[in-house]
Amino acid sequence: MEPPILLHLTIGLIAWAFLSMGAAVAGLYFPAKANTECWRGFWFMNAIWGLIDGLIGWANLLTGPVEMEFLRKILMVNSGLDLAYITTGIILATRQKPLLKGFGWAVLIQGLFLLIFDLSFLGWSYRV
Repeated sequence: MEPPILLHLTIGLIAWAFLSMGAAVAGLYFPAKANTECWRGFWFMNAIWGLIDGLIGWANLLTGPVEMEFLRKILMVNSGLDLAYITTGIILATRQKPLLKGFGWAVLIQGLFLLIFDLSFLGWSYRV
């Protein structure tokens, strides 16, 4: 496998994790004046996603080289999961409870980013 693609993928995922967790810390530390429960759910869910993305990125750093075909399969499966996250986010964002709305918007944003991220790297994997 070409090392640059896995390294770029890992760095991108870890950067997104830090961005998600940093924004969540700021959002939770400086709470909004309106819709407090919705925003708390939004920032808390982003923190959870950031933690998970960071752990996945860290695990990538610890693994050895992988075959390009295996990486492509993982990216395809992840893209399907991303569509499920987007759907779940939309469903949660339309709920009445403010906390669920916040969770939904966070899941929707995370799912959209990860779908673009995974499809971008999937496309790159076919060009190398």
